[in-house]
Formats: sequence, C-alpha cells, structure tokens
Amino acid sequence: MVESEVSDKLMDASEAVKKFISDGEQVCIANFLQSSPFALIHEIIRQKKRELTLWSTSLIDEADLLVAGGCLKRIVTAFSFRLGGANYGTEFERAIKEKRIEVEDYSNYSILAMLMAGAMGQTFMQVPIGLKYTDIFRRRSFMGENKFKEVECPFTGKKVLLVPAANPDVAIVHVQRVDAEGNAQLWGALGTAKWASLACKKIVVSAEELVDRETVNRSPHHTIIPGFRVNAVVVEPWGAHPSEVHGYYDLDFLFRAMLGAMNWSSESIQHFLTEWVYNLENREQYIAHYIERFGKEYLERLRAKPYYSVPVNYGSSFRKHTQID
Repeated sequence: MVESEVSDKLMDASEAVKKFISDGEQVCIANFLQSSPFALIHEIIRQKKRELTLWSTSLIDEADLLVAGGCLKRIVTAFSFRLGGANYGTEFERAIKEKRIEVEDYSNYSILAMLMAGAMGQTFMQVPIGLKYTDIFRRRSFMGENKFKEVECPFTGKKVLLVPAANPDVAIVHVQRVDAEGNAQLWGALGTAKWASLACKKIVVSAEELVDRETVNRSPHHTIIPGFRVNAVVVEPWGAHPSEVHGYYDLDFLFRAMLGAMNWSSESIQHFLTEWVYNLENREQYIAHYIERFGKEYLERLRAKPYYSVPVNYGSSFRKHTQID
C-alpha cells in the first residue's frame, strides 16, 4: 500500500456505499463471474439498501445474497447459476416464483451491447437477428416494448434487431490494483468489466492493492477505467472472496459450496447473512472470522503463486520535438 498517496476518493467500503449508492438506483456489477466485488455487495446488504435494480451479464450467487438481503426490486441479467437444480433451487429462483422481484432476461451479448452503447454515448446497438426467434425476444418484463426494436437497415433493406443503450446509476467493480486517483487496472479474463463500468454514471472501485501513479504508468494497457471517471477508491484485500482474483488468490470452492448449500432455503441463507454479513462490520472482520472458522493455513493455500508476464517496452527517445542536438 502506498502511504504517501492522498486523495479525497480514498475511503472505506462503508463510506463509499453510503455516499454513492442510494435506494431505488440501478446498480451494475461490472465484473464477469470472477473478481466479483463481494466486499461492496456485502456492504450494500449491511446498509439495507432497498428497491435497487441490478444489472449484471452473469451471476453465480451475488444476486441470491442481494435478494435475501431485501435489496433488489428488479434484475437485468442473462444467467444466474442454478446450484442444486430443480430439486432445490436458489433464493433468486424463489424470489421470481414468489414475485418478490422482476427479471428481464437477455443474452450475455445483448446486455454487453446495451452497456457498450451507453458507454460510447450511443442510443442503441445492433444484436444478432436470431434472438428474434427465442423466448428472450418474445417474453418481456419491465422493459416492455423497449426490450428490443426491429428496424430496416438503411443500407441493405434487411431487418435488424436493436437493443437500447443502458446507463445504470452506479457500477461496483473489483480490480487487482488502483492508484489514489482511481486509475483501475484489471488483467486476466476481463469479461464485461470495462464497458459495464464506463456505461455507469458513478463508479465505485475496490482493489486488492493501492499503487502509485508510476506503477500505473508503466503498465497502461492494464488500465480499464481512467481515474477521472471514478468516484470512490476502496482498498480491500480479499475483497472479491470467495471468487478468484488473478495473481492474488484462487476461487474458494469449499466456501462457495457451503454458501450454495445454505442457498437451498430462504431460512438457511438468512443464517449465512447473519454470520458473514450482519454480524461483521467490515472485510477485515470477515477475514478474521474466516480464519477463526477454517484456519489461516487454508486461507493461505488460496494465495496465488507468482507467474509473471513478459514486460513490454514502452520506451522512446524521450526527446522533445523542439529539441536541437
């Protein structure tokens, strides 16, 4: 951690969620199935945010926790992992059947196209016409007639299918490292993180590590979110646990299996929230409780072993154009 960096963007998860996420807003989980911002998700639940619309291309158990916490009114997604199958179900499925939430179902690419359009300042994006022949097109929830639009291509005269641009209120995203101004760097499988973040009006970044600007400048290709777009920077080691973060730690299969088992009933998932969210004030206490329950040795086994990429050369003569030898 860089002690000398000072920025009004640096804050803990509690302050960031309180300041930048309000009841009734549209919240986008920008990460795609890994590096999930669980520390921020837990804080949203802990602060009892309400009537939120969740945007995410794909989910494992993030939506289940937010639904169980009473935070969500609507969800826009393409996938949510159905652990346990038809015999058990998940909190997400139970909420749909009990009409506690509304869900708009898209394909992964369709949601990404909506977010890309929003990030680029466009009003729509074209998606594959084949979607017209699926239930994704035919079945509509709160998006209604604006879920898709079919128009004639001005160049070919053929019918094309469009989705509207999306600009959720706030993105939450977890990355490997960030500087004090919010220049956020993510590597590995990037998924939708870049476009999902940039489509949103506000961005809250949590990161494994705070680095100086020089470190960021030496690896500019890893910066997916420029600092001027970021509202809050939360330095949160283990902030994506139990999901994985390349270069830092692996997916915690056993912990996620435990969560999956507790997701088989509404009562048991509330027990999970009580133990792992409500009874703990922050991520530091979460990790301390994890060590108490499972031992530090098992946590340390999740740490990634170094496997460095080959450096690239960004050098030049560094001479000014007006310089005369």
